[in-house]
Amino acid sequence: MADSVDPAAFGRVVAHSGTTHAGTPHWLLGALTLVGVVVALGGWMAFRDEVRADRFGAAALGIGAVLTLAGLIGLVEVQIAPRSTPDWTRWFPVVNTVAAIVVALGSLVVVGRRWPERPRYVGLGFLLACWIAYPAMMPNEGLSHPLGYLLVLGVPLAVAAVLRLDGNDVFRTALADARSKAVSLVAFAMFAVFFAVSAGTVSINPDVTPDMAGEGFVTTQQVAGPLVYWPAVEFYFPSVPLSGYVSPGTVVLVALLGGLVALNAGLVARQSTAEGATDSPRAMMGTLAASGATACCCCAPALYGVVGVLFGAAATPVYWAFMDPTSPVGGVFLAASVIVLTGSAIRASHDPACRLPRDPDPSGATEQAA
Repeated sequence: MADSVDPAAFGRVVAHSGTTHAGTPHWLLGALTLVGVVVALGGWMAFRDEVRADRFGAAALGIGAVLTLAGLIGLVEVQIAPRSTPDWTRWFPVVNTVAAIVVALGSLVVVGRRWPERPRYVGLGFLLACWIAYPAMMPNEGLSHPLGYLLVLGVPLAVAAVLRLDGNDVFRTALADARSKAVSLVAFAMFAVFFAVSAGTVSINPDVTPDMAGEGFVTTQQVAGPLVYWPAVEFYFPSVPLSGYVSPGTVVLVALLGGLVALNAGLVARQSTAEGATDSPRAMMGTLAASGATACCCCAPALYGVVGVLFGAAATPVYWAFMDPTSPVGGVFLAASVIVLTGSAIRASHDPACRLPRDPDPSGATEQAA
């Protein structure tokens, strides 16, 4: 899923190599990530405990999320780029094709058995299968074919149509209160930052080449990914330091995946708020697990940074699995992320907690009742 700069235009920003990030050892960044996960889990358990204050749990959950995000960003920034391409990558097109066929047939069979009245799920599954197969089936990986642009725009539109038909009214009700909106916005912002760094579109520790030393710039480039070439604005600010690029394709991906993560996070907040009125812990835990796990999975390149901490240069096969644009891993992770997050949101829309309208003025309602 990682985007890459057009090789003909590339030359200013290069991959990282080494064992430290600004003097910080890899193992320390890994430990920071682990501590963040532990703190976040502790905060969630405290948040679920009726005896403890919600504010303590929410604060611990937020601190844990920030620590985890900081640690993962550091690990992504110290990825070691191998010099040679292994021979087994020639099998990627075959694996891509097989994975696409499995997704398409799986969508047809599962939807036919469980939701025969909702053929739109089959349509979404077919679109995701086409996304997986596209680099392998198209000549020259389809980098300049119009079908690629239609596919990149078609998947988000299909997801929006499914959500609108199967839960639009419930989503509006569930996300009507300030807490759910705030949680959704924070989740979207954190995901967008993590995705940008994980996918390689933004770097806070750029390696400086001789032709860019001491100079900042903002220019236009072509970038390859998602699926096709996109016009992009590339930038480098040495005083920050910050480098990267922004393209319409990456904006579409962030809007799609970040929107789904934010929607699920808002539904978790709404389920938690209404837990006293409706018994829905199972639905809330399912939504939280789906959004949390998928937020990590859809940023698959970050996993290479984690594996690199444990195994060093021996983790280079993971690099090619995640970073090679012809690898099936990116497409499969995207398809899995979209399916899990969309399904989790629709499933949560049937939870009574999300269907209860939130009273805009609880104090006023209490006085009227008295």
